[in-house]
Amino acid sequence: MITDKTDMRYTMITIRTRKANKITVSGDYSIFVSFDYDNKIVDVIRSFPCREYYPLSKEWELPITKLKDLVEKLPEYDFEISGKYVTLESPKTPDNFSFKTKPFNHQIDGFNFGIQNDKWLLGDEQGLGKTKQVIDIAVAKKLQNGYKHCLIICGVNGLKWNWVNEIRTHSDEEPYILGQRERNGKIVVGSNADKLSDVLALSDTTGDSAGRSTGYFIITNVETFRNNEITSEIVKLCKDGIIGMIAFDECHKAKNPSSQQGKGILKLKSKTMIAMTGTPLMNTPLDLYIILKWLGYENHAFYSFKNHYCVMGGYGGYEIVGYKNLDELQEQLNTIMLRRLKDEVLDLPEKTFVDEYVEMTGKQEQIYKEVTAEIKANIDQISVSPNPLAQLIRMRQATGYPGILSSVIQESAKLDRMEELVEEAIANNKQVVIFSNWTQMTDVIHERLHKRFVVSQITGETKDSDRQRIVDQFQDGIYKVLIGTIGAMGTGLTLTAGTVEIFMDEPWSMALKNQAVDRCHRIGQNSNVTIYTLMCKNTIDERIHDLVMKKGAMSDAIVDGQITGNKAELLQFLLS
Repeated sequence: MITDKTDMRYTMITIRTRKANKITVSGDYSIFVSFDYDNKIVDVIRSFPCREYYPLSKEWELPITKLKDLVEKLPEYDFEISGKYVTLESPKTPDNFSFKTKPFNHQIDGFNFGIQNDKWLLGDEQGLGKTKQVIDIAVAKKLQNGYKHCLIICGVNGLKWNWVNEIRTHSDEEPYILGQRERNGKIVVGSNADKLSDVLALSDTTGDSAGRSTGYFIITNVETFRNNEITSEIVKLCKDGIIGMIAFDECHKAKNPSSQQGKGILKLKSKTMIAMTGTPLMNTPLDLYIILKWLGYENHAFYSFKNHYCVMGGYGGYEIVGYKNLDELQEQLNTIMLRRLKDEVLDLPEKTFVDEYVEMTGKQEQIYKEVTAEIKANIDQISVSPNPLAQLIRMRQATGYPGILSSVIQESAKLDRMEELVEEAIANNKQVVIFSNWTQMTDVIHERLHKRFVVSQITGETKDSDRQRIVDQFQDGIYKVLIGTIGAMGTGLTLTAGTVEIFMDEPWSMALKNQAVDRCHRIGQNSNVTIYTLMCKNTIDERIHDLVMKKGAMSDAIVDGQITGNKAELLQFLLS
């Protein structure tokens, strides 16, 4: 409190506690703050990630949980506080809750955080067991609040079956995938009509007319929310309290708030909402918009958000050429995110990265030079295309397997070295995981290996119902080699039986590569993991590797496989 006001202009800050208007992240009540204009007070209020200003009443609305912080940050001011007195008690773990599987210490901390908070982001690094933490929290919330259903939204379609497996492992609850039906002795996911039928049946806790029991955990993929009818019915279930909790796995996959899918996601609100991602989001700040908006921490339109955090330039000023105010965004993220790194909380075995350089055969080099020359001859047209990087795929495929481009030249130095590494690993009783960006490449690898070794493959063409079976058989040692595309196998799967990983080619960012690496290097891994990256000498492979490992502005210019910065500079580097 101010005791001597002779040296400064006296400002009284008035705070009233009443029913929340727009800020509902801390419950039904907010604080409404008013004062004669003062820069310092405004700056402090703007430092809170969740706030709303009302010009007519000249009031700021803040979460009620920020009352203590506001007073402590402005010790030289007087406060007049009135309104309903609200006691905020920390929720406690239900007496009848127990962990089915033993948690690590960091998972207990995550569980306790989830019991005490209802809208937040679980951003643990890949491999720390985010799924188990959310399952335990959901079961406890059911006991604590009487939730009828917890909705799991999978940002990656194939993760549905991984959730089924994890729920059965870590809880006694029964998972149910929206639209699942039994056909020819197999569980498959049916049409949108099947999903809608299941959603309509959820209001009846006994199941639908066919007697299907939906269980506590309801699982679906993010693409479900492209359907307006299904979205509307799920929104009703949330409003009616039938769905009390929503967890959004790989939430960074929802990027476009203007799409049908993005609009559908933003309509979903429940009492408990947990977003999940292991990706370092500050590398792609715009990915945060839907997450913050969905959780209730962002009240601005996407246009305003984009202009506040992005530096625009390029042709017509419509291209993102950089970012700004990231310290402000990071501060906001830190207030709602729980993120731990493996090195900080786990004593995992070591992982060793080995860069393997191979020399192309003469015919392979010939194909590579022809493709490169053609691209350089058309560089002006390529540089103005919507996605110039897509035009470079043929160069990358030439270093992997020229047979993709030529029916005559089918030799490959990379494939030869890959076979040697696989043979050596299996001779030493190790299992191998092989990654590529393209199904065309994984098909060739499978063809090379399946006659000598017991192998399987996961790509975007693999049926959802088959993914978990293949993973289980690899984990049980039936398959000695598992081949997959980075897009289909690089997230969400546990492949700790593998101790040797081989990248035939690399994704465009270290974050994506680390996600793939962490399929093996995660909780449950007891052996050292060796990661081989195969590169052809003096080719685009080396430049991409430099780019992936680089922490500078040039690597930041690539987001989701597309150039968001200086196209000419980046293309010149890749083609040098």
